[in-house]
Amino acid sequence: MSRFSDPSPADLVMVKAEQLAEHPDANATVGAVLHLSGAVPDLAGLREHVAARLEGLPCLRHVLTGDGPSARWMSVVPDMAWHVRAQQVGEGPAALEAAVQLALRELWAQEVPAWRMILLHGHVPDGFALLYLTHHAVQDGANVGTVLEALFGPRLLPEEFSVLTRDVAHTSRPHLHEAARSTVSLLRHARRHRLWQSAAHPLSSRRHTLWAHAPSVSLRTAARAAAASTNDVYLTALVHAITQWATHAWPRAAGAALPVMVPVNLRTPDEIAAPGNRLFLTRIDLPGGPMPLNRRLARTRDLTPVLKSAGHKAVLRAALTRLPRRLLQLLVDASTIPGRLTVCASYLVMRQRLHYDEAEVQRIDPIICCPPGVPIAVVATAYGDTTSACFRIDTALPDAEDLPERWRQAVADLAAAAPPASGDDPTSARGTPAGPRTSVRTLITWLAQRSTAAVARRR
Repeated sequence: MSRFSDPSPADLVMVKAEQLAEHPDANATVGAVLHLSGAVPDLAGLREHVAARLEGLPCLRHVLTGDGPSARWMSVVPDMAWHVRAQQVGEGPAALEAAVQLALRELWAQEVPAWRMILLHGHVPDGFALLYLTHHAVQDGANVGTVLEALFGPRLLPEEFSVLTRDVAHTSRPHLHEAARSTVSLLRHARRHRLWQSAAHPLSSRRHTLWAHAPSVSLRTAARAAAASTNDVYLTALVHAITQWATHAWPRAAGAALPVMVPVNLRTPDEIAAPGNRLFLTRIDLPGGPMPLNRRLARTRDLTPVLKSAGHKAVLRAALTRLPRRLLQLLVDASTIPGRLTVCASYLVMRQRLHYDEAEVQRIDPIICCPPGVPIAVVATAYGDTTSACFRIDTALPDAEDLPERWRQAVADLAAAAPPASGDDPTSARGTPAGPRTSVRTLITWLAQRSTAAVARRR
C-alpha cells in the first residue's frame, strides 16, 4: 500500500485530457533530452545506475490505478529492462529529433510506472543523448527537474534541488486578506476570452514539436537592465513572438492582451519526487499589441509579481491541499473548458551540473505536452550556457512554425538593447572574464587582480 495520498484533480485532469486527444501528439507526455559529450555508455551500467537511485524517487515507483474517485497511487517495483533502453539512430540532429518525435507518441503501458529512459546514439561521433519521458499525471515540470538532478547530479539535501518552492511551508495557512486578494485575482482572470476559437481554423490534436536555443547570458543581460527576472524576459519574448505572428495569421490575438497560463510551482522540499502534480495554473494577461520590446518587458515585469508572491502561493497551496475535493474538481474543470484555455508557458532553471560517469550534460532540451484545446504550450529550461525552449504548437494555427525563431530573435534584441553593465560588477560584460563559460579558477584570478590593483591604488 502506498503512503502517498490519493491523486488530486490536477493529476486526473491530465489523464482526462489525454483521453480526449484524437491524435497521440496531444498526449500528456513530458520530459527532456539530455545532450552529453563522450563515449556511448554501456546499457547495463546505465540500468544499474538508475536502479541504485530509485529509493529517493517515489514518482518512479508508483502507478496511477483506477479512474475518478476510485483512482489511487499504487507502489510498483520498476523493471529496468523495460524502463531503460537503447536505440541507435542515424547521423545528424534531424535523425535524433525524428527518434524523439516517435518516442513521444508511444503509448504508456498499464500497471507500469509511467516513465522511460532511452539512450540514443549514432547522431554525433562523440556523444549521445538520454531521452527521459514521463506522464504529466505522475510528474510535473518541477518533478522532472528533480528526477534529472537525482539521477545525474551530485548527492543533494532535499532543500538543495533546483526546482522547489522555498517560500511556502507544507503546512502554510494563508491570512484572510491574502486569501481574499488572491480569490479576486483568480476570478478576474477566469472570464472566457475565446481568443483561440475559430471557425476557419478549428483547433486539433496534431502538434508541431520544435526547439529554439538562446544564450542564457542574453536573458540575464536583458533582465538586469530592466530590473526584471529572466522569467520576465522569457515571457516578454514569447508574447512578442506570438503577437508578431498573430498580426498576419491570427488577427484576434494581435491587438489585445494575451492570456497566458503559467504553472506556479508549489512543491516543497518535503515532497521531493512525490508522485503527482504540485502546481497551480495561474492566468496572467500579458501586454499584447504592437509595442517596443523594452516597453513590453517593463509592463510584463509589473504584472508578474503575483507569480512570485509567497502570500499568493500560500493561497494556491491551500486551494490545492485543503479545498474539498469536489470543490477543487469544479475549479479545475472550470479552468479547462473551451473558451478559457490559452497559451501555456513555463520556465525552469537547473542549477546543478549534470553528468553520467565522465560524460557531461552539455544542454537540456525540455519537452512539454500540449493537451487538446491548448493552442501553444512552451517550456524553457535554463541550464549552463543555454536556455532551450520547447514549442508544442497546434498545426491548425497557420504559419506558426516560425514562432521559435521569433522568440529567439526577441531574446537577442532585448539583450542587444541593454546598456553595458558597470565595470565594478564582477558579473558585468566589461572588465570581466570573457563569456558565460567563466571557470571558477578564472574568476578567482580576476578577483585577485582587482584586489591587488585596489591595494596599489590605496598606497
